[in-house]
Amino acid sequence: MSLVNKGDTAEGASADRIDRIDKVERADRVCKELSALAVKALLDEAALFPKPGLVDPVSQGAHSDMDFTTLVRSAAALQQGFYECARIGYKSVAPFSAGVRPCTSDSGISAAPAQPIAAAVRKRLRATGLALEKAMFAETRGVNTHKGAIFIFAYLLGAAGLLSGATQLDGIRSVMELTETLCAQVRVLAAGLCSEDMAGVSTKRTLTHGEQVFLQYGCTGIRGEAEAGLPLVQRNVAYLAGLTHLTQRDAYLYTLLHIIAENKDTNVLFRAGSAALRDLQIRCASIVASGATGAALYAAVESLDAYCIERHISPGGSADIFAAVLFCRGLTGA
Repeated sequence: MSLVNKGDTAEGASADRIDRIDKVERADRVCKELSALAVKALLDEAALFPKPGLVDPVSQGAHSDMDFTTLVRSAAALQQGFYECARIGYKSVAPFSAGVRPCTSDSGISAAPAQPIAAAVRKRLRATGLALEKAMFAETRGVNTHKGAIFIFAYLLGAAGLLSGATQLDGIRSVMELTETLCAQVRVLAAGLCSEDMAGVSTKRTLTHGEQVFLQYGCTGIRGEAEAGLPLVQRNVAYLAGLTHLTQRDAYLYTLLHIIAENKDTNVLFRAGSAALRDLQIRCASIVASGATGAALYAAVESLDAYCIERHISPGGSADIFAAVLFCRGLTGA
């Protein structure tokens, strides 16, 4: 056994440099792949049609300020920022303990403090998310196309980057195991988020839509969903995995409708109120229960789209959850 440190020799120094280069190249490749998957998920969500109240290739849904090409341009503008979110996670230390108590996804605020490392990562993700919002608004000339998606994908990409950097996703082939692992890491990153973001909201002069919905309905929206470990995403990854007997288009439509039927969508609450949300949920659940496929399914969704357009209802929060489901499936090549 040699007592000479190989790193002190020319051969060792060269090997160390190669190792460092390999690690840098792997980090760059992984983060590019993650960001590309995130953009693809947004594009696949946008391309699905028909959809109730949402923009797709043949309808603007309940939106007069955007169309399908707006969504495509917006998604493309997010790729570099998504890469940065993945890099933030990848360059962080090994994953931290998941033993923190989340707030519920519907209401209530947890007092559980975010761990210092998670809080530091979250701070960087938040800054990158704000930069992504600016890039989005610059591309769309002020139209909010993907603000909710930016939030959820910042956490998903940060968590995926972090786990990839620690090689904790290596070898996972089950979409459910991967989703559960990823969402557990999101839960850690988002610990204490609701109390942090909603503290003092009742005294603020200018409120975001999410803050207004929280004050009026007690619904924590996507913040609560993230802090709870994305339970809607987890359930609907499992739901979609069980629809192998359907065409991809039909399976995607059923999954989106299934999400809308159970999601307390803050976009709908803000635009139309709780009664409209409940009615939309019932209508979506009815289509899901019908078992319709093909032309019959599309006709039912087109009718629901007309209903949503008439009432200015757009379940954009559910569309973001659906895109997150597609992202999780994409990580395993599904």
